[in-house]
Amino acid sequence: MNARRQQMTRRTSIFMLILFGSIVHEAAAQSIPTGPPPPPPRPVCTRRGRIHRMLHHTAHTLQDDFIGYPEAFVEPPLGSFVNRQFAVQVSKADPHRFTLYQTDFLPGTDRFSPGGAARFNLMYGRLPHWAGPILVEWSPDEPELAESRRRAVLATLASAGMVLPADRVLIGPSPYPGMLGVQAADNHVNTIIRGQGAAPTFMLPPNESASMGVR
Repeated sequence: MNARRQQMTRRTSIFMLILFGSIVHEAAAQSIPTGPPPPPPRPVCTRRGRIHRMLHHTAHTLQDDFIGYPEAFVEPPLGSFVNRQFAVQVSKADPHRFTLYQTDFLPGTDRFSPGGAARFNLMYGRLPHWAGPILVEWSPDEPELAESRRRAVLATLASAGMVLPADRVLIGPSPYPGMLGVQAADNHVNTIIRGQGAAPTFMLPPNESASMGVR
């Protein structure tokens, strides 16, 4: 009785293994794509012969060390470096453009001098594109004079149709104080010395040179 039972168990195990194997084989057959196999990848360089290898190596060396690769270059637009330099110069000149110096007013008054009136007209045309303040140069010895000039600038702008808040016109020192007296004297002496040395340094023709002779 036990032998018969063992025989039945063995037959059942063999049947299950056969059934499982057929299922796996069918799934594998369905996963394999049909159609012709893809072509093998083409080689980048066949390198046939000594001359071909030499030219191939030379071309790659020239591109790596001298010519470069186009995708590695990020070229800025035309004129970007020049425009960047000009932008720095303009940003440094803006405080000067919107500063009214003591020489822009008549001495001891709040009225513009001829040069100050021309300067104010230029400033008026540039104000729509300027978000900073207008600076009136201070007069430490006469603080009331600087305040009257500040009010005169606000009134002149309002009469021209451009009403600005009072805090847009400020009183302060000049952003470009210039040189001291000693420095100005030294600069004057240097200018004279350079002017005197210009004639022997840059001679007028005819002059003699080793390559051109007398001309």
